[in-house]
Amino acid sequence: MLRIVWPSSFAALLVGSLIAAVQPGVAQRSLLPNLHPFPNASGILETFSTKGDLDVSGPFFQSLGTNGRACITCHLPDQGWTISAHGVQERFRTTNGLDPIFRTNDGSNCDHDVEVSTREGREHAYSLLISRGLIRIAIPVPAGAEFVDRWIDAQPVDPSDGEDDSLD
Repeated sequence: MLRIVWPSSFAALLVGSLIAAVQPGVAQRSLLPNLHPFPNASGILETFSTKGDLDVSGPFFQSLGTNGRACITCHLPDQGWTISAHGVQERFRTTNGLDPIFRTNDGSNCDHDVEVSTREGREHAYSLLISRGLIRIAIPVPAGAEFVDRWIDAQPVDPSDGEDDSLD
């Protein structure tokens, strides 16, 4: 007996096409079927909406100006609509750091004049994004803030070294 197994992406396309063909007014919209399976490192992630299929023509899926990104560029469904370090590492590996998530305005380590012309430079510039999934935006501390912005090296602090590490 011959058994044909369709890839999930093809099945989603097929289901989406059927929904668009059957429901009036839906043909103009792109839909993500409710509970569509997205494989990831932990297994499969599915999104459920009480409103049914997810309309992927909304603002979350639209380009945001000239940076080549939309929210969906960074916040992926297989990562729970967020950013994971594992997902970023895979994107860096497969694109050598040229994926749109890697931009110096918010993806780099807030260093000024970061060097991103080489793979090694990009790996250094985006190390916090790659290792922790951390997005950083350099903005000045507001006047009158009740905290101090102090450069802290990534090395562990030894409280027994006798040095005063307070912010006095």
